[in-house]
Amino acid sequence: MKHAFLASILLLSSPATAQERMTPAQCTGSWTALETLMGASVSDADVVADDEGWCLILDGTFAVHDDSRFRLASLRWRASDIDRFIEDGLPPRAIEIVGKGMGGVAQSGDPVFDYLFGLQNSQPRAGFGLTVRWDGVQNAVLVDSAYVDLFAGNRIEATARIDGVNLTDQTTMQMSAGTMGLRDLSMTSEFSGWFEANIAMPLGTMLLDRDAAAPVAQVEALKAQAIETVGQIPDTIMPQTARDALSAFVTSLPHPRGKAQLQFSANPRLGAARLAPFAMLPSQPSTEQSVEQALNGVSVLFTWSPTGEKP
Repeated sequence: MKHAFLASILLLSSPATAQERMTPAQCTGSWTALETLMGASVSDADVVADDEGWCLILDGTFAVHDDSRFRLASLRWRASDIDRFIEDGLPPRAIEIVGKGMGGVAQSGDPVFDYLFGLQNSQPRAGFGLTVRWDGVQNAVLVDSAYVDLFAGNRIEATARIDGVNLTDQTTMQMSAGTMGLRDLSMTSEFSGWFEANIAMPLGTMLLDRDAAAPVAQVEALKAQAIETVGQIPDTIMPQTARDALSAFVTSLPHPRGKAQLQFSANPRLGAARLAPFAMLPSQPSTEQSVEQALNGVSVLFTWSPTGEKP
């Protein structure tokens, strides 16, 4: 529940509405409220208001789990109506967040390994940003900008619209859980090594069988299955050109080099309300019935622009 509420906090900001200058009291108050909510702490860092009106933490070390921490060279945020969060535990109406210089902190218990890991990560390049706002008239959360810069040439960015969200008070927030849903999403990613560095290990651990054929052969078989599945997506959901582009992207794995873009829209919106009609389906609906019900009114476009660069 803590993490779900934090997500709602982070999904609230925009350059048009998050321009209020933060006071020192608001900076320390908002961070204290977040620490209390998450049960997390930041060590060896002070929360201040900088000259530009942002809240700022320099060289902060953040606890994720008991055995996992990460550090940021800088974390900045500013919000509109932040007192809602400090005083009432409600998300601000808008918030901007920018993190720079993100890296892991070793806690292996081996002083030599921890020292060498620290040297290896002494120049972290990763960063992120989020600009989101709640439109109380339309009852929509608008993600105007969200991005992660992993390292040079490897960037993921997105915009989104989530409808049916009422953040007026705790009661309306709880009611929104049943009505909210994703209306639009646009994601763009530059691939120049981040798939291998960040995705291959967890995905491969989940999908590859250590007792089966050679890993390369398994990967090729999984790619063939994925491409076959893509080919069966109805035109009403994804046109042929988009399916061809997605298949080309799958073919490029596990070393994609290029730029991918995904555009998603759903009417009615994609959320909990879509699950209700499933109660009217047969006890064991066919795949076609499930897909038709789940993806009714969904449109997906995909483009893939390979660079031809060799990994």
